[in-house]
Amino acid sequence: MMTSCGILFFMETTMNFIKSFYVTHFSKPACDRVIFKCIQTEHPRKILEIGIQRGTRTANLLQMVLRYCGEPSEVSYTAIDPFEGRSSEDGPGLSLRKAHRLISQFGVKSRLDPQPPEIAVKQFFLNRLIEKVDLAIITTPRFEWFTTCATHLSELIHESAGIFVGFPSQIPTEPFIFEKFTFPEFEQVLHDPAQLNRLCKKAG
Repeated sequence: MMTSCGILFFMETTMNFIKSFYVTHFSKPACDRVIFKCIQTEHPRKILEIGIQRGTRTANLLQMVLRYCGEPSEVSYTAIDPFEGRSSEDGPGLSLRKAHRLISQFGVKSRLDPQPPEIAVKQFFLNRLIEKVDLAIITTPRFEWFTTCATHLSELIHESAGIFVGFPSQIPTEPFIFEKFTFPEFEQVLHDPAQLNRLCKKAG
């Protein structure tokens, strides 16, 4: 006969499975699901998100990371986003204060930087402000900034990391189409002018 502790464990495990299944198969927008499935299988603990928009993806991914990767103290999250400085090209998003409030509820170690990505990335690298990340998500409206900090960006990413780059979608309900890169693939793009040009054109 199952003990009360066993019943609680079974119920918690079942609820976690249901929540994870919902996020990976039914969450909106659908384009984010590929990232959540990556978290489910690869268990990243150090996340870099460049462009967080309204924060919906951020909340879901942190829930998934904590579900699969352990305690909040073992997870670090870094975001680079214009926040209040968003332009019409950046689209709608959170203020820095609201982003802090959103992320603080998860209890993870966090760093939010409102500077342009080429400046923030360079400072992170030069000042050793973050450890190498094992999940990187990039959803800036343009990628020309890669050219000014390619070496610094690649130095912030672990060789086993999953890297997701979001391109504009023509579907109103889907803000992005994500392309996944391995670290060697991404590094090749950063240092190959022809491939980098293709990436920039694809972003529009």
